Amino acid sequence: MYALSSVENLSLEKSNRRSTTAKFSSKPKRNRGVILTLHGWDKLQAAKTQAEFDENYGNRFTLEELSDRTSLALHTITKVLKRTDSVDKQSLQYAFRAFGLELSKSDYTHPTSRFEEWETRQENPQQDWGEAADVSQFYGREEELFQLRQWSVEEHCRLVALLGIGGIGKSTLAVKLALQIQTGFEIVVWRSLRNAPPLEELLESILSFVLRVRGEEPVIPSSLDGRLSKLMECLRSSRCLLILDNAETILSSGERAGQCRDGYEGYSQLLQSVGEVPHQSCLLLTSREKPREIALLEGEKSKVRSLALKGLNAEQGRELFQQKGQFTGSEAEWSRLSKYYGGNPLALKLVAAATQALFNGTIASLFKYEQQGVLVFEHIRDLLEGHFNRLSAVEQEVMYWMAISREPVSLTELEKDIVTVASKRKLLEAVNSLLIRSLIEKDGEYFWVQPVVMEYVTQRLVEQDCNEIETQQIEHLRSHTLVKAQAKNYVRELPEIQLWRASA
Repeated sequence: MYALSSVENLSLEKSNRRSTTAKFSSKPKRNRGVILTLHGWDKLQAAKTQAEFDENYGNRFTLEELSDRTSLALHTITKVLKRTDSVDKQSLQYAFRAFGLELSKSDYTHPTSRFEEWETRQENPQQDWGEAADVSQFYGREEELFQLRQWSVEEHCRLVALLGIGGIGKSTLAVKLALQIQTGFEIVVWRSLRNAPPLEELLESILSFVLRVRGEEPVIPSSLDGRLSKLMECLRSSRCLLILDNAETILSSGERAGQCRDGYEGYSQLLQSVGEVPHQSCLLLTSREKPREIALLEGEKSKVRSLALKGLNAEQGRELFQQKGQFTGSEAEWSRLSKYYGGNPLALKLVAAATQALFNGTIASLFKYEQQGVLVFEHIRDLLEGHFNRLSAVEQEVMYWMAISREPVSLTELEKDIVTVASKRKLLEAVNSLLIRSLIEKDGEYFWVQPVVMEYVTQRLVEQDCNEIETQQIEHLRSHTLVKAQAKNYVRELPEIQLWRASA
């Protein structure tokens, strides 16, 4: 062993730097694997859907069935379908051949890194992403993306609404969709309506950007009608993608579900014009409630469509959990967890953080506290509180009775439950409003609420009834009871019912 001279040390240092530089500079040239292009993914999805219809009675193939069919590992077939992680080309060939397809060069490409995606999004002078969220962590939604791309790109729909309860992932899905279809539009503009901006202010912001991109003088009309006319002119002459997020803020609460708030009626005119007047652009709207104009204009052959967003499935919910750390649970526990929270991504994130902090990631420990109402965490309660406070008195009454029933109910059953004649007259309108507000769901002739929503409404009812008992001001208890006479035994043993009995 001998000591290196200063010259030798310098030479070695330069050699190491050259080696490091060579490795770094050659990194982009390495084979990073491939992912399906949107064209290739659509082709595979269409063939898979057809096979499910022909061979599986229209039911979706499970990952295990797809794995057996394609001879690919479960994690590989997941990567193929998600398009976020690369696989080798041969895996794509196996997936295609399993459905009678041949893989062509237009079906695959090298994935874009998250940094490259962000850089492109920031630097494109024809795109203004406003407050659009980061979607580097994205789970599932393959079928929804496929459907939305069909409407916005293939069928040239003028107005598309993405609807669902708070936290279900509308905004994230809208960003993901916009990033996928951006090349099909000349101009992309994202605007949040979270703070309910007046329409005049919103139009000024949009027109300022669009006119500059089009190389026109940013002369914006002073009147609302003039600004609307100018926007429609731009939508006709350029192919624009406009995204308006959180549209529920400009809608009314109370008995006017889906209608614009006082002072915001101009938005109704905007939606009607965009939906009715021929143009080559697309307005994508996210909202917890379906605007009345969309309900009136939409249809299978119309250029106006809406998609009610459902929750993530158990497998996608588990994948979301894994981003928070390590978790342990049986298949039944994961399925129960996803069902309880309706696959709501925001709720699952909150529960994941709490489970990690309180129970060291053990799912079974979480359910031990179910009887104490721990599963409705404070942030979830705040989210549902915002929904519930927008309801009319009759809508709240219907929600209470659905929570009391604990099971899916028909209109006939609800009509028997509701006491007052005035509420009976408004029952159909109230149920329809609750559907519009994304608080209840329908399956055949029955209506139901997600377990976490039912839990929140039941706890609210318990608190209200207990307060009436304490103050001796009996109002709500005259028309409601926490358990029906014909209720099944398991309903009578629910913790909320036991709590109410103890308080009474």
